[in-house]
Amino acid sequence: SFSRSAVNYNSGSKTAVSNIVMASTVLVTLLFLMPLFYYTPNLILAGIIITAVIGLIDFRTMGRLWKVDKLDFLACMTAFLGVLFFSVQGGLSLA
Repeated sequence: SFSRSAVNYNSGSKTAVSNIVMASTVLVTLLFLMPLFYYTPNLILAGIIITAVIGLIDFRTMGRLWKVDKLDFLACMTAFLGVLFFSVQGGLSLA
């Protein structure tokens, strides 16, 4: 998923072995730690995912896009907000 890729990228992984380690960690977490996460509010889980993914958004490029071509910036923001509030398919079809 996107959040696991973000964590993998931010940790500095460079080889495919990191995917095996990550998959093993997710499997162990799902098998043994899932009962602990059952009572965790969805808001907390969403915060963890947002924290992992926020580093993948390139705000500098969006600012540069605003300066270069406002129409492309509008398409970028439409897609971003559509994905944020609806779904990936909905956001991309809006743009």
